[in-house]
Amino acid sequence: MSSLQILPASAACPADIDDMLKRSCARLLCADYPPDLLRAVLPVLGRARPELLSAAEYFVAVRAGRVVGAGGWSRETPFGRPGVAGLGHIRHVAVCPDHQRQGIGRALFGRIEATGQAAGVRSFLCLSTRNAVRFYGAMGFAAQGEVELHLGPGVYFPAVQMKREM
Repeated sequence: MSSLQILPASAACPADIDDMLKRSCARLLCADYPPDLLRAVLPVLGRARPELLSAAEYFVAVRAGRVVGAGGWSRETPFGRPGVAGLGHIRHVAVCPDHQRQGIGRALFGRIEATGQAAGVRSFLCLSTRNAVRFYGAMGFAAQGEVELHLGPGVYFPAVQMKREM
């Protein structure tokens, strides 16, 4: 197995990141969400947000020249509201389905944690999909409760709000 690199997202082709996100969402979310909801949310969840791709706090995991994961953090909320000092928001973390359980998510979170701490983040909030709750729990997050994300007209996506103190 070739080595894994964690790089700024700006080092990767946006289409490669989108492709990985689409494949990840389509395959991994189907166990916890109904097909009609997945069809409605895939155009949103399966695309990297442009503001994240250019941010220094958003990363890609690359193995053998392929994007196999992505994720990062921001001070701003996922809905674009200004952030609060000391608080970071985990943003759009995903790993390619064919590369699950190989330490890629943990490596991405290690970079997220290190850059967050260096920037003065004392706690992270995360809006987790149902299937990612176990991963975030293993990273030290605690579930705070279920929420519904409004992703478009008539599209509400169940998620779990989680928090981790540093």
